[in-house]
Amino acid sequence: MKTKINIIVSLISSLALSFNLSGQSARDIMIKFDKVSKDASFSIIEEMKLSTCKYIVQQGKMHATEVPRINVLEVVAKDAGIDNNDTYSVSIVMEPTRDKGISMLTYDYASPAKDNDNWLYLSALGKVKRMVSSNETSDEGGSFFGTEFSVEDVVSRKIDDYTYKLMEQVTYATRPVWVIELIPTPERTKKSKYGKVMLWIDKERYIILKQDLYDRNGILFKQLTTSNIVQISNVWVARKAEMNNLLTRRVTSMELTAIAYNTEVPNEFLTQRTLTDFAFREKTLGKLRTYLK
Repeated sequence: MKTKINIIVSLISSLALSFNLSGQSARDIMIKFDKVSKDASFSIIEEMKLSTCKYIVQQGKMHATEVPRINVLEVVAKDAGIDNNDTYSVSIVMEPTRDKGISMLTYDYASPAKDNDNWLYLSALGKVKRMVSSNETSDEGGSFFGTEFSVEDVVSRKIDDYTYKLMEQVTYATRPVWVIELIPTPERTKKSKYGKVMLWIDKERYIILKQDLYDRNGILFKQLTTSNIVQISNVWVARKAEMNNLLTRRVTSMELTAIAYNTEVPNEFLTQRTLTDFAFREKTLGKLRTYLK
């Protein structure tokens, strides 16, 4: 299952990259990482709380300089099928009240030859707006509901969009990890705000513990860290993720307040009807919410 907190990557393009002590290449690691995530579940329902604010650093600690902006979302995602690695998801704003009903439908295609489809519903206007792929990384269209997570951050990375290199094996947050470098292909670079990504992957649980995100000039400008990692329905999940924008000094904390795996999600729910048909959406969500824990 390719969720929005556990971003999936699974390919390198060079056979000459480094090998670890067990003889695994970065490609082997990412293929296993991809398989573990996909085999874990075919659907996910979650409630998440996002808290965003500016901060300053004093004596090595971050301190908020404003009242955090709080967003509460409900997210439903589902794999397309056994022979189809596409993932469909819908994210719906529940709070604040002024934004309630704003929602985004995403069709996350596995093939690098096909751009993801994203539709944004603005409840105040009662209109559905298709987000063009090339605009996903712009200042206007790139933010995920006004947070420091971008649309690019919360959808799966396409397999063939990157090359991979195993940099080292270390201990991070008391866990043994692989540190893997991702470089976007020239074609992906045209659409991405990132010039390089570094991943810290837990060797035993196959979950991302940290990401360093570099801009196209090689400057580190965003860092993602995960915590409160627990096992739910035999799936390892990080119940908290924090995205720190080092340039704007803004940080977003994403907390999974409730979650459920492998529930029956109707295919029709993951269509544009859910964005505009409130009665249909609430009737389906009412059933799905009973599985949350």
